[in-house]
Amino acid sequence: MTIKETAGKILLVLYSLQIENPIKLKNDLILIKTIDRPVIEGNDGVAGWLHKITDDDTRLYNGLQYLFDKHLIAKSNNKNAMGAYLIRGLYVTDLGLDIIQGVEQGEESQKKLKSLFNFNFTISPKIQVDSLVKAEVGNIVGVGGAIGGKLSL
Repeated sequence: MTIKETAGKILLVLYSLQIENPIKLKNDLILIKTIDRPVIEGNDGVAGWLHKITDDDTRLYNGLQYLFDKHLIAKSNNKNAMGAYLIRGLYVTDLGLDIIQGVEQGEESQKKLKSLFNFNFTISPKIQVDSLVKAEVGNIVGVGGAIGGKLSL
C-alpha cells in the first residue's frame, strides 16, 4: 500500500468517525514516538482504527503527514515532548470534507479524489459519499462493520 493509499484510508476513517461522534474524535489522543522510527500509540480510539488500516507505523505516520501537509486533516492540540508528539483533536478540515463529498459532484471531482489517493472506485454519475465510505472503510473493518455503523471510538 502506498503512502497516498494509506492517507486516503486514514481520511475516510476519520471522516466516518467525525460523522459518527465528533466529540469523541476531538477528545481522543494519539502518541507518536519519533526517536528512531515512528511508533503510534493510543487508546483503542483513533490509534486502534489506524492500526486496522496497517500495522506499519511508518506508513501510517507518512499518511498522516501527507494529510496534514495537504490541509485535509488538522489537530486542535499538539505537544512535542522528548522525541514524541501527543496529538489531540484530529478532525477532517473543510477542504478534506470538500474532497470527500465532492465525489457526488461529477466526474472531475471523482478524478481528483482518485488521483489524490490512488482509489480504485468506478467513476459513476450516481456514486454517493456513503457508498464510497462503506466500500473503502468496509475493506478495513469488514463490510458488515461499515454498513452497521460499527466505527465508534
